Amino acid sequence: MRNHPRHLFTFKNCAFALFACTFLQSAKAVDVLTQHNDQFRTGANLSETILTPAKVNATQFGKLFSYAVDGYVFAQPLYVSGYTIAGGTHNVCYVATMEDSVYAFDADSNTTYWHKQFTGGNITPVPIVDITGNNNLNIHGNVGILSTPVIDRGSGTIYVLARTKNTSTTTYIQSLHALDLATGNEKFGGPVVISASGFDNKMQNQRPGLALANGNVYIAWGSHEDFTPYHGWVMAYNATTLAQVAVFNTTPGGSQSAIWMAGQAPAIDSSGNTYWITGNGDWDGVSKWGESFLKLSPTLTVSDWFTPANYATLNAGDQDFGAGGAMLLPGTSGYPSTSYAIGGGKEGKIFVLDKTVGAMGHMTAGDTGAHQIFQATASASCSKHIHGTPVYWNSGTQGKMIYVWGENDVGKAFKFNGSTFTTTAFTQTTVKSPTTGCGMPGSILSISANGTANGILWASCVYTGDGVHDIVPGVLRAYDANSLGTELWDSRMNLARDDSGNLAKYTPPTVVNGKVYMASFSGVVNVYGILGTNNLANGTYKIVNRNSGLALDVKGQATTNGSVVQQFTYNGGNNQRWTVTGLGGGQYKIVGVQSGRALDVTGQSTADGAAIELFDDNGGANQKWIITPTSGGYNTLQGVQSGKMMEVVGAATTNSAPIDQWTGNGGNNQQWSFQTP
Repeated sequence: MRNHPRHLFTFKNCAFALFACTFLQSAKAVDVLTQHNDQFRTGANLSETILTPAKVNATQFGKLFSYAVDGYVFAQPLYVSGYTIAGGTHNVCYVATMEDSVYAFDADSNTTYWHKQFTGGNITPVPIVDITGNNNLNIHGNVGILSTPVIDRGSGTIYVLARTKNTSTTTYIQSLHALDLATGNEKFGGPVVISASGFDNKMQNQRPGLALANGNVYIAWGSHEDFTPYHGWVMAYNATTLAQVAVFNTTPGGSQSAIWMAGQAPAIDSSGNTYWITGNGDWDGVSKWGESFLKLSPTLTVSDWFTPANYATLNAGDQDFGAGGAMLLPGTSGYPSTSYAIGGGKEGKIFVLDKTVGAMGHMTAGDTGAHQIFQATASASCSKHIHGTPVYWNSGTQGKMIYVWGENDVGKAFKFNGSTFTTTAFTQTTVKSPTTGCGMPGSILSISANGTANGILWASCVYTGDGVHDIVPGVLRAYDANSLGTELWDSRMNLARDDSGNLAKYTPPTVVNGKVYMASFSGVVNVYGILGTNNLANGTYKIVNRNSGLALDVKGQATTNGSVVQQFTYNGGNNQRWTVTGLGGGQYKIVGVQSGRALDVTGQSTADGAAIELFDDNGGANQKWIITPTSGGYNTLQGVQSGKMMEVVGAATTNSAPIDQWTGNGGNNQQWSFQTP
């Protein structure tokens, strides 16, 4: 409406089961259950068999539909394949918003299975002005669910951290929810309210993605805009009882040292140790850990650490070491064995640390304790921060590589020989992020590949402007991961069809099973994929609306240019019969049998509400349609020129209701069935 196969692994207490579910299962059962795909935070789906460099181009690949949501989406969309929900087996996409909402969508058809909201009455999301006094800083509007949830497929649970305000008592609450994947109902006696001695529910910013390991949910906090009081916190909650089992404060007796990592979840090794990087704050190398790379035991004690020798300079210049998160690199035997932990922050340097106990390097003159440090990003006159984390792929032709795209710089790939990196980029993009001028936050990356072949680097980039405090346009880009010099596709090549909307800050694309799920700050999550994948046979059809059950009809059986297209009870007339012809690249033309004229968007308009009419078949883009299946034999009809969906105006169910185009919203009035006349 206008208002518009069993998995190879189940997750018990295995520290790296989420990694295994992405890296080792068959291509028919790929899940994305956690931020950046796996416990090592590689950002890679190595079981992608549909999306290849040959198919990702402006002709064959584009936006299929968009999920309508109620607020900004900072969290990475998560994906569960082949799940039993709503009386059937479906692929499901889970989305969380800053309005304290969680959605379960059909991953292939834009159907909403459930929507859970943790607010109502006196309970609202936290207004950001309550914390910072300003609605135009890093966050605009409300603070609800900011971090990426985590899913335990084995128990059928999604864990989310919600923030709410009780307006009647002016109290602020942070709560951990465990929701049933199939219904959205609370589980395990939840929710539980976050609490710890010295923890401030109002001021602490729960930014890093949640993580599962050792039978626990791990949650971390930083600050909003460095407004005090705050510390860096990590807490562990039992995944089946939601009881708090461990708490770690980065600066007891001190202050600051946030854990934010631009939304990155902690890396987790096969022993269940978690890896975190902190920002500006107090440091003494004993109990205070500002500007440090920390290895925490499963019970949240410091088992090893590294702090840059220029710690004081970083602190003084607000140059957070922890502007990005940690990733674990493979050892010589490959995954799941890991040898090195890497990370980078506002200096634009990559730090490579030996994760062996006692070998991370601590603090030494000249940083000699680090295994390797090199400058990955550069900018002559702007900032060069790394946000999020690099992503990793082992190419069958080029070998092991990480990909880094810092702000005000080009995207780059650096080769890894199993111990060290080349310090000159092997390949790089020709465009910067943003494309002109200076601005944050650079690009947040994901990788898709079929093992060591068909690698694609996906980048959510700021297009123009500075996203640190402003809402700015974004662009989703795709590159051959072996050669970044030539772009395969981006969402502005056919802007009317593929526009990604306003940038979702620090949010990676989710790439799985032939589709790309990209969050936005435009009230939608966009879904991209191969266009026209239903292979509708050429022929003559009646076209029936899902919402009304009425047929597509030419008013008054008119045959002239500009004739009105409407819906009407099917009567078998030739003004209700349509010849559908494939044009290649997933595109079709639809011509009235009686008139011989094509379905046409009036005046080649790209605006919402533009009428659909008959007009001479002239091959214009406003007469070409992408037909994409939803469910139950229904399809959307998306205009190639406008990118908008053909719909019944106002979701009317009466005869003579007109047909127009409108932004895709998943409504039944935007879905059509092609039936034998």
